[in-house]
Amino acid sequence: MTSTDPEIDDVTDEQPARRRLNPFVLVALGLVVVSAAAAVWFGVAWVKAANDDDLELSRMRDEVTRVGGQAIITFNTLDYRRVDEDLDRWLNASIGPLHDEVVGRRETSKTAIQQAKTVTSARVLKSAVTDLRDREGKAILIAAIRIDVTPEGKPTTSKYQRIQGTLERTDAGWKLSGVGFVPFTPA
Repeated sequence: MTSTDPEIDDVTDEQPARRRLNPFVLVALGLVVVSAAAAVWFGVAWVKAANDDDLELSRMRDEVTRVGGQAIITFNTLDYRRVDEDLDRWLNASIGPLHDEVVGRRETSKTAIQQAKTVTSARVLKSAVTDLRDREGKAILIAAIRIDVTPEGKPTTSKYQRIQGTLERTDAGWKLSGVGFVPFTPA
């Protein structure tokens, strides 16, 4: 059946026009897919990192470095005018054989420090944890320190030392259980 209306014939004879996607829509869709994939990848990586044992070990190493460095400063900073306070700090920073030595030599040390009439202050220049045994609660720290020594009425002199500290974990945190000098051997 043929219609006499030419407009109707044109509509039925035409094929539906192909729909073209806007290029901006394609680019936006591609960016959404790439962004979603990146978010999933970073999310999985973050969850893995949060549950990584190395992260806890790193935190522990940082704590040992901080506490050990402060303990080494404590043991190398003295003021003859307040020797009892300084020796009490030694006691609070130590445990085990080092603590026992401080207790046993307290009066002798106090007398020697007061007679020397010297003020010393220490600063850690560099430090590193050389051994960390999490299960045993033991660590070894080495540090390069500068000690400024000021005898009463005289100018300050500086000396540099390399110190090794042995630390043990207690209920109150890490404490110094041993301290000694690291010999310097030039290359």
